[in-house]
Amino acid sequence: MSTNKKQQNIILIGMAGTGKTTVGKKTARFLSWCHVDTDYLLESWWGISLQGLRDWLGLEGFLQAEEDMLCRLNLNRCVISTGGSVIYRQSGMRCLREMGPIIEMFADLKTVRSRLKNVDSRGLAILPGQTVDDLYHERRPLYAAYADKQINTGELDPEQCAREIGKWLNR
Repeated sequence: MSTNKKQQNIILIGMAGTGKTTVGKKTARFLSWCHVDTDYLLESWWGISLQGLRDWLGLEGFLQAEEDMLCRLNLNRCVISTGGSVIYRQSGMRCLREMGPIIEMFADLKTVRSRLKNVDSRGLAILPGQTVDDLYHERRPLYAAYADKQINTGELDPEQCAREIGKWLNR
């Protein structure tokens, strides 16, 4: 058996509140794959909450830790739900691209705002004075630039999103 077999994963990117983890779990069940949430991996590795890690390392240190973790992943047949800030590091995105297709989960700003209840304790990679609106407008073009497919989680429920991903993979 060859050890050079290309990894087969699905990578979900998007703003906090777009349902990456919820859709990722449903999609993994639908495909009989595993689900991996990179925010949980960071918390497990560092032994601290995402917000605690963000506070301790500062924004640049946090982004570096996230990128380092992404580039160490060696996964196959996983749906990978990423943190919203992965798009800030090109090297990390290259590592994700090598693992499989990238799907952007998105919703309109009103929907994202309504879903984000814990902005101050969620571990968002946000600059002082920056709002969720600012972050949304800054990140949407970055997510779109990396996406092989986009799914509007404001219009589809998580089950529909999972089926849409499955259909797209089997095209």
